Amino acid sequence: MSIRVGLIGFGLSGRVFHAPFVVNDPEMTLAYVCSSKVDEVRALFPEASVVSSAEAVFAASDVDLVVITTPNALHFDQAKQALENGKHVLLEKPSVTKLSQIEALCTLAKQKDLVFCVYQNRRFDGDFLRLKALIKSGELGELKHLDSRFDRFRPTAQARWREEPGVGTGIFWDLGPHIVDQTLCLFGPPKWLHASIDKLRDGSQTHDWFELELGYDDKRVRLASTPFEAGEMRRFNARFTQGSWQCVGLDPQEEALRAGQMPWQDGFPSKAAQQRNTRFVAHSQDTIEAIQEASTQGEYAAFYGQLRDAILGKGASPVPMEQACQLIYLLCLAEQSAESGQRMSWSYTPNL
Repeated sequence: MSIRVGLIGFGLSGRVFHAPFVVNDPEMTLAYVCSSKVDEVRALFPEASVVSSAEAVFAASDVDLVVITTPNALHFDQAKQALENGKHVLLEKPSVTKLSQIEALCTLAKQKDLVFCVYQNRRFDGDFLRLKALIKSGELGELKHLDSRFDRFRPTAQARWREEPGVGTGIFWDLGPHIVDQTLCLFGPPKWLHASIDKLRDGSQTHDWFELELGYDDKRVRLASTPFEAGEMRRFNARFTQGSWQCVGLDPQEEALRAGQMPWQDGFPSKAAQQRNTRFVAHSQDTIEAIQEASTQGEYAAFYGQLRDAILGKGASPVPMEQACQLIYLLCLAEQSAESGQRMSWSYTPNL
């Protein structure tokens, strides 16, 4: 069977991160797009029906999966409506901003035997896949300290909804879900966390900088983002007992998609700057060998492949609902830590 998809929203997320991968999947059909950008949708995806109402997609009898890419404040109500209408749901990050909301959506999906998944596509970044493989192989020994950063040079506040006061706006709720989810995927919940979230740019109306420290029994993890990185971004710096691994730059899939290169085209994602990875192997305490690595190919298409298989009953969802709940709990706990200035202990088990 072909999974018929209704896409809600055609901004950057819908146009770049979702529609191309729906069209790319041989067992999916982009049936509907809810957007006011009628001409733009038809120019890129002429087979899709363009509608002006999300409710029309929720009620459509020929839609199996609803992909929601609207502003964060709309996520809970729209995902709830879609599930209540018997649709599987893929919800952009951040899914919601309250633990009670994500638990309610997961519970509803289970009751209706539907797939509910949050779009944590950066589980399929090439750099993250390489780091995951290094940890699993033990090639550099045991990981002890990880820095994961998502920096940019955007020193001037902009007039857009993500930078205005509101539910789920600001850089912490924009980029935080990516790097926090990757950490939970690798290591599970920490024992404790300490967070600092702030506004550093002149005229900022919501937070534009953050740093988190996560404590585990045998390792420490630091997650951060700044809008003032004018040089190269060191995406990962992983320190092991027998060496280190560093990654400079961002996975090229997003840049290539923004440039109009589609995932089915030869060479994807060649229309983007490639990452630089270096593995430092310790032959002894005083003898360190630096090895330049080719960047690992990312696989956003694999996210949609796993989602497709989950809907067809052939496999697990790419993001388990329990982990979706843990992510929202951790983000909310970090806000509490930033407000109080205190280290917060983990005390949550999803009850689904």
